[in-house]
Amino acid sequence: FLTMFDAVMRWAILPSIPGFLDWGRIMFPIIICAVFPAVLMNRRNVSIKFLGSGLGAKPNAWLECFAAILTFAFFVLLAWQFILTGIDVTVNTRVTGTVKILVAPWWWIATTFIIFCVPVQLWMVIKSFMALKTGEERKYD
Repeated sequence: FLTMFDAVMRWAILPSIPGFLDWGRIMFPIIICAVFPAVLMNRRNVSIKFLGSGLGAKPNAWLECFAAILTFAFFVLLAWQFILTGIDVTVNTRVTGTVKILVAPWWWIATTFIIFCVPVQLWMVIKSFMALKTGEERKYD
């Protein structure tokens, strides 16, 4: 609603909402990071399935396990970078440009969601490995 209100105000040549961009820059990372654990749990991340489906069940299971391990490594590195950035914004007392909102508390919320992705994806690696060992084909709905 606020985005539409701000756009209408700008269209009507009225001043925009002061600090609106600041709040957007703080909230969007949190909103985006909040969906990552659910995306990983439901296996809705980007994957290319045509190669595995063409090779058969066992090679497909190996590819899925490999992809799960790569995704796990990616989120470990991403969490590490989020932590380093969190330390930077905390130590240097970073604030937004207009309203001077402290960035650190909001960044640590986003970082918490990213850190939570690590055990979630580890569980997905374990499930992929179990599917590889048992020979069960995983379902994708």
